[in-house]
Order: sequence, then structure tokens, then C-alpha cells
Amino acid sequence: MKSIELKGTMKTFLTIALAAGTLGMYAQNANVVNAYNYMKDGDLAKAVEFIEPAIVDAKTGANEKTWRYRGDIYRMIVLGEDEALKTQFPDAIEKAVESYMKANELDTKESYKVENIKALGALQGTSLNAGNKAFTAKEYDKAIKDYARAEMIAKAFGQVDTNAIFNSALAYESKGDGVGAIQRYRDALAGGYNKPEVYRYISSLQAKGNDLDGAIVTLTEGRTKYADDKDLIMDQMAYLLQADRAAEAEEMVKLALNKDPNNATLYSVLGSLYDKKASDAKEEAQMIEWYTKSEEAYKTSIEKDPKFFDSYFNVGVLYNNRAAYEYEKCNAFKSDAEYTKCKTGADEIYLKAVPFFEQAHELNAEDVQTIQQLMKLYARSNDQPKYEAMKALLGE
Repeated sequence: MKSIELKGTMKTFLTIALAAGTLGMYAQNANVVNAYNYMKDGDLAKAVEFIEPAIVDAKTGANEKTWRYRGDIYRMIVLGEDEALKTQFPDAIEKAVESYMKANELDTKESYKVENIKALGALQGTSLNAGNKAFTAKEYDKAIKDYARAEMIAKAFGQVDTNAIFNSALAYESKGDGVGAIQRYRDALAGGYNKPEVYRYISSLQAKGNDLDGAIVTLTEGRTKYADDKDLIMDQMAYLLQADRAAEAEEMVKLALNKDPNNATLYSVLGSLYDKKASDAKEEAQMIEWYTKSEEAYKTSIEKDPKFFDSYFNVGVLYNNRAAYEYEKCNAFKSDAEYTKCKTGADEIYLKAVPFFEQAHELNAEDVQTIQQLMKLYARSNDQPKYEAMKALLGE
């Protein structure tokens, strides 16, 4: 009899346990149903209240539908116009993405794959737009986070969101993280964001970090893909000049002129390169040859753009330097006659600068260096009224 009673007790216990388990499972299924119904009724806060317990349950949490409903609820919060609700659930977009990802993982028959991908696509666009909004507001850390989410969603489906990657590079650069920006720009290139300006942005950051050689290498890399891009050529020329690699810079200038033969700036740069060669020349004949080439380049620049201040000023400086060399030679003469003859020739060269500095002054009346040069020239030519006028401009 005791054994029979024992069996009866065990049976009763198992029945109670089974009933409790059934009730628990029913409760969680009810949570999913309630969450769905509240979502359909538009009460999303209440839907959240019911769906959250369901995802942590062993049974309903292993069901694709539970996660898909959860994704729908949070997506509706994200895409809706209820700002209070968005404030109440600030991580709604993260939870929506997480939910659809999990739903896809559990959907082994891929019954809702297209539906989930479509929903994720909307969230990807929302993430990108949120990043752009944060970027405009100069909330760069938030922008980077939003762009990373957009990138992550695309990656989950074997795609690359190069816009998100590129924009995140801009955010890193804007917040002053050059290293992070360079890496993100390179990630954009690797992902297929093939635009020549990316190489310019990378090289600019490298140059700012005093890595001129790295900047030049980056631009060389860019020009293997965009050989005719004028901006890449111009940037590489500028960095070569900064790196004191004049011979290579000269080649780049000539290459750039082939692409843009009417560019006054390029002729002015070429004139500067020749001017430097003149200054570095060991022999007088070489010096005069390079001064002549420099003069020609500057004057061609002026022909291309008659309002280009730099070339007028640089021609004036060129005559100044050329005359300084002649004045130095004059000091070696012993006789007054020879000295006077030499000085007269030097003065002629020096005074050639007058019309060029005058034109430079006309183009930029506030440039102090131009005014100072004109004062010296007017003093040398004994033009007292003009000398006094320049002196007055300096407040002397």
C-alpha cells in the first residue's frame, strides 16, 4: 500500500510540475501575442513591456517570430514621429537591428528573409541619416557610432556601405583624430569608394602630421588610378616643393602644364623653381640662364592672368635679387669709373622692378612688403613724391 501511495504522490508531483511548465510556456506565448496586438494597436510602449520577457525565455526566445516582432516594435519607434517615445527608448535602433539579425539567424527556412532584409535596409538608411544629422551638429562621436551601425548592417548581408565608411572618416578628421581618419579613408578605398579626392584627403592628413614622404607616396598611388587628375598632380607638386625635392617638383609642374596650359599659378611656381636654381648656381653663366628662364615663366604667368598678384611681386623680387648680385660685384672694383659703370648697370636691373611692384600694389594695396619694396625703389630713383606716399601708407 505504501508503494502505491508513493507512486500516486510522484504522479501528482509530476502532473503539477508539468502543469506549471505548461502555464509558463503559455504565459510567454501570451507575451508574444500581446506584444504583437499592442504593436498593431499602436501602443508601442506596452508592446515593449510584453516582448522583452519573451526574448529571454528559453522557448519563445528561440523562436524567429519573437525576434522579428521585437524588431518591428523598435523599428516603428525609430521611424515614428513620437519624440517622447524615442526619448523613452533611446537605444531603439540598436535593439531593432539586433532583433532582425537574430530573427534571420533563427529563420533557417528563410521564410522571412526578404522581409527582414527590407526592414534592416530601412534601418541602415536611418542610421546613415542619423550620422549625417549628428555630423552637422558637430556631434562627431555619435556620428561615428551611427555610421558604424549602417556599415555593420550592410556587412551582415555581404555588402559594403562605402558612404558610411567615408562619412565616418570625415567625422574622425573633424574631431581631430587624423590616424583614425586615415584608416577610415583607406577602408573606404578598399571597399570600392573610388574617388580621387580620397587620396588627397589622406595625403593632406599625412602632410599635417609632418609625413611629407608618406603624402607623396599616397598621391603617387592615387595617380596610378587617376593619372590625369589635375588636383592630384598639383597636390603632389606642392608636397614635393615642401619636401625640398625640387627636381621632382619641376617634372610635376611640367606635367600639370600639359594638362592645364593656361594655369597662371603653375607658371609662377615654375618661375620660383628656376629662381631657386639661379640662387643655387655655382657659375655666373648658369645663374643668368636660370634667372632668364625664371623671368620668362613669371611673365608668361602674367600673360595668362593679368591680375595674378604673385607673379608681379615675384618678378620684382627677381630683379631685386639679380641687382643685388651685381651690386656685390661692384664692390670689388677699385677705380671710381669702373664702380660707377657697374653700379649704373645694377641700378638699371634694379629699377626694372618698379612697374611690376606698382602693378602688384594696384592689385593689393594693403600688402606691406610691396609698399616697402616701392619705398626703396623710389628712394633709389629719387622719386620723392612717390617715396613719401609709400611712407605715409606705412604710417611713418
